[in-house]
Amino acid sequence: MRPTGRGVVVAAIALAGFVSARAFGPRSLNAVVVPAVCAFGLAAFLVARADAPRVARSSPADGFPGDERRVSLVVEGDGALVTVRDALGSGLDGGGTIRTVADGREEAYDVTLRERGRHALGPATVVVNDPFGLWQRSFGGAGRAEVVVYPTVVPLAAPPRALAGTVGAAGGRSEFAGVREYVHGDPLRDVNWKASAKRPEEYLVTTYAGDGSDARVVIAVDLREGGDPDRAAIAAASVAIACLDGGVAVGLRTPDGALEPASDAAARRRVLELLADLDRSGPTEVDRESARVVVRADGDGVTVDIDGEARPAVELLGEGAA
Repeated sequence: MRPTGRGVVVAAIALAGFVSARAFGPRSLNAVVVPAVCAFGLAAFLVARADAPRVARSSPADGFPGDERRVSLVVEGDGALVTVRDALGSGLDGGGTIRTVADGREEAYDVTLRERGRHALGPATVVVNDPFGLWQRSFGGAGRAEVVVYPTVVPLAAPPRALAGTVGAAGGRSEFAGVREYVHGDPLRDVNWKASAKRPEEYLVTTYAGDGSDARVVIAVDLREGGDPDRAAIAAASVAIACLDGGVAVGLRTPDGALEPASDAAARRRVLELLADLDRSGPTEVDRESARVVVRADGDGVTVDIDGEARPAVELLGEGAA
């Protein structure tokens, strides 16, 4: 608990009034010092008796670099005026500061996802102020939330011919099987707009009897010394999403973990989450056995090897690989 800048000014004015009263009489004391001392003391009393506010924070949806998210904060307490400063991870941009009343109302601030990885929101510091703005008291320790920033996914500038047969074999989508609720990560081409129009609060996705074909691709990410994990993640994510959009079951192996081939609605999210964790500080060994696609990153750049044919990532992704 400490006085604010305004509180320091009020204290200085009161001190000046007291000195003036000693020099020119008690009238100056009555006119300046007494109101200032009363306000200063009352403000200190209100802040000292304030309870520690409780902060509840929403967890924003994961996304890609450049996406914006809104973070909601609910501050509960005894109705004091508070300023909440939410700490943001290094890969996030935003103010993270709101002024509100600790009475359970909801406030929000915007944050921009900037860098691939897992980034923390919080802990929050809550500063309680008095109505006059003379004193403040800080409370900390509010919990954290996490947001995952996926690697950028770019359309393949030159789709690999070696995968064309596999993607074609993943057809069998001609037989209509029904509709289901949209899940984050579903390709927009599967959204049934006609059915969704009848249920405006949600999107519906068409399902096909041929989904889940045997067409599959395993992608391995080989990160060597001097390799750029960000560019490797972009290359692997772009190839993986192109295959998933074609109905191919995609498996993934990185130094941080492995995923079995899958093409369901959650496969896209799992692939992107694992690539979001790709980090040069992790172990570099990766199982390349039976992997048809190997994304290799070293000091010379990033290459994509498909069935033994290696090509620079920039040829597949164009400017998106830069």
